[in-house]
Amino acid sequence: MSRKIFSIDIRDNGISALLVENTLKGNRIHTQLYVPYSDINEAPENNLNRISKTLSGIIKEINVTGAEYIVSISPEFVSYRNLQVPFKDRKKIRQVLPFELEPTLPYPMDDLTVDFQTIFQTEKTDILVSAAKTSEILAIINLLDELNITPYIITPAGFSSVLCLSKFSESDNDFIFADVDEKFTTVFAVLSGHVHIARSFYSKTADPELKAKKLCQNILQINAAFESLFIRDFEPSKILLSGNGIDTEFLNREIENSLGMNVTPVDMFKEVNSKLNIDCDHQFDSENMNNALSLVAVEILGIRTINFFGERSIVKKYWEEYKTDFIKTGLIAAFVFVLAMFNVLFEAHFLQKEVNQLNRQIAFIFQSTFPDVTKIIDPLQQMKVSVGQEREKNMFTGEIEDEILNIEIINEISSRIPKEQDVEITNFVRGDNSLVISGNTDSFNNVDDIKGRLERAEILKNITISSANLEKSTNRIQFKLKIDL
Repeated sequence: MSRKIFSIDIRDNGISALLVENTLKGNRIHTQLYVPYSDINEAPENNLNRISKTLSGIIKEINVTGAEYIVSISPEFVSYRNLQVPFKDRKKIRQVLPFELEPTLPYPMDDLTVDFQTIFQTEKTDILVSAAKTSEILAIINLLDELNITPYIITPAGFSSVLCLSKFSESDNDFIFADVDEKFTTVFAVLSGHVHIARSFYSKTADPELKAKKLCQNILQINAAFESLFIRDFEPSKILLSGNGIDTEFLNREIENSLGMNVTPVDMFKEVNSKLNIDCDHQFDSENMNNALSLVAVEILGIRTINFFGERSIVKKYWEEYKTDFIKTGLIAAFVFVLAMFNVLFEAHFLQKEVNQLNRQIAFIFQSTFPDVTKIIDPLQQMKVSVGQEREKNMFTGEIEDEILNIEIINEISSRIPKEQDVEITNFVRGDNSLVISGNTDSFNNVDDIKGRLERAEILKNITISSANLEKSTNRIQFKLKIDL
């Protein structure tokens, strides 16, 4: 089976879109496209309008028919908090989140949509909580709905990237990751392969040197926050960078002066390719496409991420992915079941007709053999009783020992002729010491075969074929056998 995954990364200054075909053999990037906003200087309240216009143009340019949609939104809408709860079960954690989180936020919990990521579990569970205004999320959902887009995941920008780096990066598992946009930057602290802290910072300055200093200060704040929250040292081996909102030359200089480390730009294509086996027709645009590709990786590999559109179970995920196939298979199965039931009922109907016909034949034989019996209830059982009574009568005269019964002769003939042989006995005439049987079959060989089979019976002897002729009207062999007893 194959499916198309279309990731939409909504940035501060444009939208990154990536279309990937996922198959059992591997994955292939069909289209990668970054489109900056044409009206970047418009007022903030027109933000949704420019997102809608830009995304509408992207969809017209890319064939996304039948694709599954995954969306990341700007850190502008998102807040992060660290909490510790005395539960491990996710349902229980969700129940206590409003009470634990509300004192730390400037908004009522009823106005927020929240999700969380487990950091680690001991006696208590440390979690990283992400919150966004419900009105903002609903506005984005409505905007997407107008474009006939129903996303499976809506997650904060940069979060899927840090998850992929923490799980698949070949570098040390302790690092700082910064996802930098034009106005907003999100800094993540990763220790032992787990995202411990995430914080978003606003920086509108266009001066690259000032912006680099600001980001360096943010990283120092994250280091200090880490040690106060987790009461342990955090010594990252490197700083990883993604996004197009900062000059790496100035940032390298500031980071080296402040922390004594270098900044390493991330190429997400190289980081996840060993797990996804991706083909790309063109050079991968790591500056603009890192987060879009990480969204696809999270979906394909089933990595749990923060999702403002609702948590998906494994069953729900596979239902969404293969719903059409399940429906088709279900309809075929239902059709086969109905056909099978119809066949059973059809056969049962004709079997019942055969049973009724045999019952009538049994009743007719019983009536002709014992005409004195007028009340027939169970002809087979009544015939057994009547035959038994006749035998008892003959036992006193001694006749039964010397005489061969007709039914025994008929049984002997019937048992000698195979069921698959096309033979019909039409007449049975018995004398004192001999009998003549007549019938028809489909070949002269069958007549000889019947004669040979009957000669092996102990109660029959001197079997001769009186006649065997082809009847042209029926194209069958009419035969007559004379048999001594």
